[in-house]
Amino acid sequence: MEFKTLADNTIEEILAVFNLSFSDYVIPFHLSKEQLVSKIEAEKIDLNFSVGAFEDGQLAGFILQSEKTENGEKIIYNGGTGVVPEVRGKGLVRKMYDFIIPLLKERNANVLLLEVIEENQRAIRAYENLGFTIVRKLLCFKGEINPAKYNEEISVRDLKDFQWDTLRSFWDIEPSWQGSVFVLDPIPESYIALGAFNDEKLVGYIIYNPAAKKVYQIAVDKEYRKQGIGARLFNSIKDTPEGQPVSLNNVDSSSKNTDKFLSEKVGLTNWLSQFEMKRSI
Repeated sequence: MEFKTLADNTIEEILAVFNLSFSDYVIPFHLSKEQLVSKIEAEKIDLNFSVGAFEDGQLAGFILQSEKTENGEKIIYNGGTGVVPEVRGKGLVRKMYDFIIPLLKERNANVLLLEVIEENQRAIRAYENLGFTIVRKLLCFKGEINPAKYNEEISVRDLKDFQWDTLRSFWDIEPSWQGSVFVLDPIPESYIALGAFNDEKLVGYIIYNPAAKKVYQIAVDKEYRKQGIGARLFNSIKDTPEGQPVSLNNVDSSSKNTDKFLSEKVGLTNWLSQFEMKRSI
């Protein structure tokens, strides 16, 4: 078995192994080429320090990775780990990390970060054996948006000027990697960003990908909560496209108000939970 980065692999090669690896996952799923390209672009995955395991020259396992620097730390995010069924049981995930960690140290990386489905106890134990620890629980929601009562006095319009310091002041919880400022700044052209305004004052916002039907961030100014503003923002994307379920992933479980709002006011269901795990390099 040989280990090297994915810098020289085509999207088609990675896609084939990705889909085979996840075909019997806890929650099986399948990506098209366009969806994988979108994932790589959206999560800022860099194939130059993503790692692959190769058997007889053929890709058989991978770890997709991206990096950001935040609060003085360089964080390496695992955007997906997969091993094809035929070569499992050989400790390839550990061996891939053993290969790539020295390269990450050369990049002055400090922290490894990943997410794993709560029910995937085998993977959790494997990552714990690699030195990862659980740092928080993340809730994933999906469903059709209820036509909840909302504040009709609040206007909603495109948000063009991203004052992230102001938007951050609305937060109760830190977004996970996929909804982080690092990933969303600048906002991809395929995303919609809407602001809720009380007269000319920004009091809330939502960032949404209509093609993926996924909400990445939503927040309301703490001084304007419980006034139907969050419902107003969700209502503004309700028919984009009509009748299709919407998802919002990786909501920090410590925010009981967010959980209650999404479940009771918006009508979404917490269908899946994940653990965010970290380890120092």
